[in-house]
Amino acid sequence: MMVLGMVGGWLCRGCFHAGKTPIVQRDTLVRVDTIREDNPILIKESVIDTMLVVLRDTIRLRDTLFLSLPLEKKIYGSSEYYAEVSGYRPSLDYIEVFPKTKIITERIVEKRKMNSLSAGVELGYMSALSIPIYLEYERMLHKNIGINAQIFYDLPTRQVGVGVGANVQMGW
Repeated sequence: MMVLGMVGGWLCRGCFHAGKTPIVQRDTLVRVDTIREDNPILIKESVIDTMLVVLRDTIRLRDTLFLSLPLEKKIYGSSEYYAEVSGYRPSLDYIEVFPKTKIITERIVEKRKMNSLSAGVELGYMSALSIPIYLEYERMLHKNIGINAQIFYDLPTRQVGVGVGANVQMGW
């Protein structure tokens, strides 16, 4: 019977998929940094337009003065920020950037077989000696719940038996 079980297991090794499915545990951490640049680096400065300003002096000379003031555009930047300002004599005092960093950590907790076929021999004694030789198939339904079926032959009594069961694996 044991030879029959071993031959049956060898023949059925392709019948039952004993693939392992990993149990993956994920942790997500979101981090927000504050980057403050007090003296931003000027990259480019250009005059984009001019505006005409009229100044009138009526107290002393009764004269009118026309001024052409440049409207400027300034671009600031580095590898961590980019900013543009424009107007009459513009300058950027400081800039704050709040980049978000998402860190996802994955780790495989354990691998479990979904299907398994096994053969074995046991030795027991209750009221008489028992030496069953068995062939068992187990199917995991969930990560810790499974069902099994077993056929066995007891050597001293020469009896054949069939068993069906369920198991729940609990970890502490």
